Amino acid sequence: MSSAPPSNAGQVGEVYDKAAVAETPANLHLGYWTDEADDADLATATEQLTAQLIERLAPRAGQRILDVGCGVGGPAISLARSAAVEVLGITVSHAQVEQATARAYAAGLADRVRFEYADALELPYEDAAFDGAWFVESLIHMPDKERVLAEVARVLKPGARVAVADMFRRPGHDWPTEGSTLVTAVGLDDYPKLFEQAGLEPVEIRDVSDRATYPPAIQTQLRDAIRPQREAAARGLGESLVNWLFRDEDQPPARGGFPGYVLMTGERI
Repeated sequence: MSSAPPSNAGQVGEVYDKAAVAETPANLHLGYWTDEADDADLATATEQLTAQLIERLAPRAGQRILDVGCGVGGPAISLARSAAVEVLGITVSHAQVEQATARAYAAGLADRVRFEYADALELPYEDAAFDGAWFVESLIHMPDKERVLAEVARVLKPGARVAVADMFRRPGHDWPTEGSTLVTAVGLDDYPKLFEQAGLEPVEIRDVSDRATYPPAIQTQLRDAIRPQREAAARGLGESLVNWLFRDEDQPPARGGFPGYVLMTGERI
């Protein structure tokens, strides 16, 4: 029997701590365009992706939602505004906790939106403590996805919804992850089994790879954080992934150019 992958929370947190700068955008995730005629800019497109997840989570006023891998708080704040819910965001980056908390205060939502440091592999919360949860591009950083999903399922009430936005391995698209501690992608067909093994019933799986791309500002911040110690980063993250991050450095990313992107919804059994 193979052992479960160890937690990589320290490595992931270090990368995001070093990448943190004052002008970090509120949304660290990809942009989403509704169709070919949608000419939204990237800032609008990232909000449109958040809206897609909010629609799938279907929050109701008064509910308590867990944001697993909250980044710097943009999605959590949008979620709190959408339905008067309480949001608790967790991250393994102390810098992100500080930035996200500052955003919540600036938005006047600190009474309903909080952020704290926690590892999703060992959530410090009671069973059935939340009415819903989401992963906004955070599951990709977690090697033991089944354990993480099971831990989130534990803290959800029966029937609670889980919404996931994640990158996946798409055949024919180059996105090297071998040897990386930061990125561990799975195939699109792996998600239903991961959900079911964790006690979550899959409700919807939608491949939106042709609708998404990554904001250039985030790519630049990751490169700037890695550049001074590129060799050390290659040892920790994997040389192929680091080289991929620096590919076509002067070219803006194309819509639909990301290897694979899925929006998925499940319910706590």
